[in-house]
Amino acid sequence: MAGTDILEWRRLARQRTPIHLILFVTDHCNARCGTCFYWRSLNQGNALGPEQVERIAGSFGELVWLDISGGEPFLRKDMAAICHCFARQNHARFINIPTNAIQTEVIARQASEILAGDYSFKLNIAVSLDGVGETHDRIRGVPGNYRRALATLAELRRLRASQPRLSLSVVTTLMRDNADDVKRLLDLARHEWDVDYHSINVLRGSPMDPGLQPPAAAQFAEIARLQLQHLRHYYRGRFGLLSGWMAVTGRALLNRYYLRELEGRPKDIACNAGRASCVIDANVDVYFCELLDKIGNLKDYDWDFARLWYDRPALELRRRVEGGCHCTHECFHTKNLILTPWRLL
Repeated sequence: MAGTDILEWRRLARQRTPIHLILFVTDHCNARCGTCFYWRSLNQGNALGPEQVERIAGSFGELVWLDISGGEPFLRKDMAAICHCFARQNHARFINIPTNAIQTEVIARQASEILAGDYSFKLNIAVSLDGVGETHDRIRGVPGNYRRALATLAELRRLRASQPRLSLSVVTTLMRDNADDVKRLLDLARHEWDVDYHSINVLRGSPMDPGLQPPAAAQFAEIARLQLQHLRHYYRGRFGLLSGWMAVTGRALLNRYYLRELEGRPKDIACNAGRASCVIDANVDVYFCELLDKIGNLKDYDWDFARLWYDRPALELRRRVEGGCHCTHECFHTKNLILTPWRLL
């Protein structure tokens, strides 16, 4: 990530359609995660058909970031076709796919299929790990999930050795009850699992398990300090010395913003959700982000995304969001950090 890349992304962010899309390709999931804020919409039988994926891609301009979500995305058998569609039509530069990592062989095979062909996008697969051993299995509601996740990491590391476009990360949801486990996960991810990045997400929304709570401010401050120590290693390896230092500094700024939220003194900012970023779920409902109300359904607009994006409900909500909004949603705040870091100060 160089300064010229960021300048190009900021230029693209002025186009009429977002440059960051979170696409829920299915609501089918084979886990029961207590942390899930999307749980009420799971396993309702909704999934995007191939022709719907093509129509969505055709209604967007260029994409810098594409996050393919669910449900569990790798329950789809056509993940390669979905990724290649957005690579062809939208020149997607970075494709990220989070996974519960239960189906090791399926995930490894589909990752290899995604990376096949004459494409230039970079693929990151983010393995979800919220605890060590039985703690992770309990949070995820699947006995043996931790063991399977480690097996999936091992298979993806073997694939990464021959595929330079593949990166591998761990994503962890931090909450009050797993802070000690997260400290261990930070060490394991860097020193034993050899991942390219470790993302820490603060528990958000209304989780399926109402007993789960966001971390206390002091817990987050400790984890954030430890995370920065590891990020110096990750960022130097990915971006080089100078860009790595800038990325660590940006992360520290974002962590300070999150800490204010957890201390009960949030800072409203004009978020780029609703401009640079958006969400489309498996029922083709469109959102600025999952924590806000939907602005419409693509079927009601004859699949014309731009018409929906600039219709009255979207314009009214956009004014409210740009007037000031706050949360700890990592997917959107990393884009705020890249595109408009001064708003976080």
